[in-house]
Amino acid sequence: MNWTLPVGFVLFLVGAALGLAQLWLCLWGPETFFKLMTTVGVLLAIVLAWDLVLRETRDAEKLESRRELD
Repeated sequence: MNWTLPVGFVLFLVGAALGLAQLWLCLWGPETFFKLMTTVGVLLAIVLAWDLVLRETRDAEKLESRRELD
């Protein structure tokens, strides 16, 4: 299994936990909470983008190997 799937899911869970903690417990000020959520969102976007790059690379290698067989 690719490492990006579990890491992305963990980042999603962290974002959800932060959101619920802020909603019910008001642990951070609005500016700090915004910074936390932005950081988690950017990290999630980086992991998803990296997953797309890895998949595209693998697909391109598969196509290239099929062309060599022909």
